[in-house]
Amino acid sequence: MNDVIEKLSSDVHDGWWDEKRKQGFHAPLDCPNVVASYNKWNSNCDKCHTDMYPYNELPDNIKEYDRVTVRSVLLSLSRYIASIAIVGETDDETTTA
Repeated sequence: MNDVIEKLSSDVHDGWWDEKRKQGFHAPLDCPNVVASYNKWNSNCDKCHTDMYPYNELPDNIKEYDRVTVRSVLLSLSRYIASIAIVGETDDETTTA
């Protein structure tokens, strides 16, 4: 299951990164401001975001944000699917009676 969570977390991070890019953000190393681009994990530029790197290059504590999102969505989906199954069983019982 951890492999699935890591893959989904990477996909979530990619989606987040695409959205940030559309909003005009960039990684510090891609910053036109020479001072901001000096450090990969630090920046003073308003449009630099220190998490805009491939998932596999992120520190573990930053990856955890994406993992939490994935776990939360999976839990929510499992509850939602279970509630649909319960409603479906109830509907089947009333139509066959």
